[in-house]
Amino acid sequence: MHIEPELIHEIQQKNDILDVVSQYVKLEKRGRNYIGLCPFHDEKTPSFSVSVEKQICHCFGCKKGGNVFQFIEQIEAISFIEAVKILGERAGIEVKTDDGTPQADNEQSKMIAMHEAMAHYYNYVLKAIEQAEPALKYLYSRGFTDEQIAREKIGYSPNVSTFTRDYLKNKGYDEALAYDAGLLSRNEETISYFDRFRNRIMFPIKDFRGKVIGFSARSIDGSEPKYLNSPETLIFQKRNVLYHIDVARKPIRNQDEVILLEGFMDVLKLNETGILNAIATMGTALSREHILQLKKLASNITLMYDGDRAGIEATLKIGKQLNQEGMNVFVVPMKKGYDPDEMITELGTDKFLSYFNHNKLTYVSFYMRHYLDEIKNNDLAYEKHLNNVIEDAKLMNSEHLQKKVLHEITELFNVDFDSLKFKVQKDNRRQARMPTFESETLSRQLLAERTVLKYFMNDRMLFMQFEDQITEEHFSVKVHEMIYKALSGYYKIEETFMLSKFSSHVPHECHETCLKIDAMLVNHEPSIEEVNDYLYVFQQEPKEIEQLQSLKAQLSDAVSTEDHEKRAQLMREIINLQRQKKQ
Repeated sequence: MHIEPELIHEIQQKNDILDVVSQYVKLEKRGRNYIGLCPFHDEKTPSFSVSVEKQICHCFGCKKGGNVFQFIEQIEAISFIEAVKILGERAGIEVKTDDGTPQADNEQSKMIAMHEAMAHYYNYVLKAIEQAEPALKYLYSRGFTDEQIAREKIGYSPNVSTFTRDYLKNKGYDEALAYDAGLLSRNEETISYFDRFRNRIMFPIKDFRGKVIGFSARSIDGSEPKYLNSPETLIFQKRNVLYHIDVARKPIRNQDEVILLEGFMDVLKLNETGILNAIATMGTALSREHILQLKKLASNITLMYDGDRAGIEATLKIGKQLNQEGMNVFVVPMKKGYDPDEMITELGTDKFLSYFNHNKLTYVSFYMRHYLDEIKNNDLAYEKHLNNVIEDAKLMNSEHLQKKVLHEITELFNVDFDSLKFKVQKDNRRQARMPTFESETLSRQLLAERTVLKYFMNDRMLFMQFEDQITEEHFSVKVHEMIYKALSGYYKIEETFMLSKFSSHVPHECHETCLKIDAMLVNHEPSIEEVNDYLYVFQQEPKEIEQLQSLKAQLSDAVSTEDHEKRAQLMREIINLQRQKKQ
């Protein structure tokens, strides 16, 4: 499949790399660049850098990065064509292949297209057929408005075993792929397909781009399970899913706070109060993948789980996990037995918002309040909980919140503040340092090669002037050879050098070296003599050094054999060669 270069360039121009990367990573300005935690590997010190000027990104730890297309390829684990399609869609540009048709031929794309089609159809059916009336009445009774139903694409799947199957078949989709996508079930004896979701309210689950990747389906006739989720598929893995991330991502970034809830119904209810930075996992389990995503979204996280035993236990467990990851963790406890949805319904929006804003505790404070009776009345538990809160307090990122918590510990456990502070005290100044390349000592030859490559990156005309004098074989390392070869191809279609464009022309293993060359400080207007001097260093010098070593080896043999005539001849050749090198 081929996409016109002009279209690729247009899409790249309309997708600023800072905007795109910011959808995945919380970035902070450091000098001319932006840095954040790398989205490709687990780390505590930010090593991922984004250059707006060069329109590239790079991790100084795992070395991943590149231009905006390469970033999307790596973060989404997709092909270049799919990355172009995603970014084209983001820019409002339809991507067509060389045959003039939109590109969507892989299984992942087809599965998403199926889910998108069914979400629209379920939403239409909710108000179009009489059988859906109980579902619509239930939604109204829970406070859903027509606007919210339309916005969230909430729908209804009729109590018919072939409703979804027949609709997808009519749209030209393969039954087996629809089964793999989690929309159909299968009779293994007859290998016949039927609907997975029947007589259920359909709540779409979307990825960060707002594409439907699964459903959570609520029964309305009392059948079990109450909520039936999509199974694990190529596009839907619970360990990666954060419900409503497509809507919440921007508010989260603006407020630097994630509100993490237990259920998607709580998220939708919370949105109606004006709180938009809320997301939920699919259940109380928090995976390692979830934690990495949350760390990259914001510095602060507020847990608002159900007020039952399971919800409190999940809050304690997850709060500790996130505190250990260096996040500022807060808890808004629910009334006993209530979930956020029920609290909002009982209190109303204004009173709930007041409660939300006046009952936000640090995780350590929540822990102490939860175990208050044990701390006061059980000496064995007292020591265990004291040790726990001290360890948790040590990990707190905020110096001010840590001090507040230490005062609470002092009062509750009746310990001396100064001794407690001394025990807990640590360096909280976790300022993100600007990552730098590892120090690198280059040989004279390697430095000359990189300097010439930098000259050529700066000046296309200079490259054209010297192109006939240089071959790939002149370079001593493969990566320099590949960069030079890529420059030759690049300048055949481009007039000016842009690193973000050029990075698409070189293999991934060249990216870091390209960045290092691009960062070199050299004379921006070198003379022809200056370029020739550097060319001499890596074109002629290696040959002369090899020749000199050969002559010295021959001289050693001549001395050993007492061949005085040969010795004198070799001495003259060595002296002449050394004189030439000095000139």
